Amino acid sequence: MQITTPPEFFVDPIGFIQFYWEALLPYIFLILSLVVLLFIYLLATRLARRSLKAAGMGPEAATGIGMVLRLVFFIIAIMVVVGAFEANLATILSLTAIFGTALGLAFSQALGNIVSGLYVLAARPFRVGDYVRIGAVEGVVKEVTLNYTKVLLSDESIQLVPNSKVVGSEVTNFRINVEELIESREEEVQISIEKGIGRAYIRKIDNALDKLKDMATDIEAYRYTFDLTIHMSFDHLAMRKHFDKVCTEYETIFLDRPTYMIWAKPSAAVTYRFAFIVEDPMLIIHKNSEFMDDLLKLYMKGR
Repeated sequence: MQITTPPEFFVDPIGFIQFYWEALLPYIFLILSLVVLLFIYLLATRLARRSLKAAGMGPEAATGIGMVLRLVFFIIAIMVVVGAFEANLATILSLTAIFGTALGLAFSQALGNIVSGLYVLAARPFRVGDYVRIGAVEGVVKEVTLNYTKVLLSDESIQLVPNSKVVGSEVTNFRINVEELIESREEEVQISIEKGIGRAYIRKIDNALDKLKDMATDIEAYRYTFDLTIHMSFDHLAMRKHFDKVCTEYETIFLDRPTYMIWAKPSAAVTYRFAFIVEDPMLIIHKNSEFMDDLLKLYMKGR
């Protein structure tokens, strides 16, 4: 912008007004451009949220897309401001490159988390409300952003898991579909009848099926599993009788009677894998520790 001396108001009032109008015009245009850009950003964000909601995607996707749109419009706003001061294209590109390089060097880890966050939002290995295990961290997913996944732990504290760790870790989602579970249990009943397995066992499966059928078939439940390793020196026959008793006691607490099986036999020990099904994942946080404690009572007494 060229700066010249304005004419005297009383000598040339029209020239005086024209001088300041021409001087202020770029700034007025800049302000109007930024206002229009802000309006477009708000409109695009609202439309994106509605589209994601209509597509059945959770609030975590809307949060991620909102952050991406914010970054894009921020870069456009910088280019508009630079362009308003009559910088040429080469200058704008140079400033953009310098800004991008500095941002990349300063926030390389954060940018890695953002890229990983976009992948998590696109792949959707879990959603808000799911009970998951991410590496050594497990709990209920409370929020998914571009940088972190917030997980509610069993002690009801919140842990922020970087999305780069989510992408690089083994992820277990304990969510299951009730309709598929019902079909699996019906097949189990049919196989048990064909093999002539005892009526008591079949009756237990039928009771579990009745509970599941009372739920809407589109509802999703959670099947949680954990392992207990018992030393070989302990009386495993007595231990299994105790397991059966405890599982029967928890049949009314969970959707189904908890089950267990011998999962592995490491040196001088036996590993049992337990499984139970709940409708509300918060029940895993509130009852799992109590369930494990009851299972181990006989073992702890024996020690």
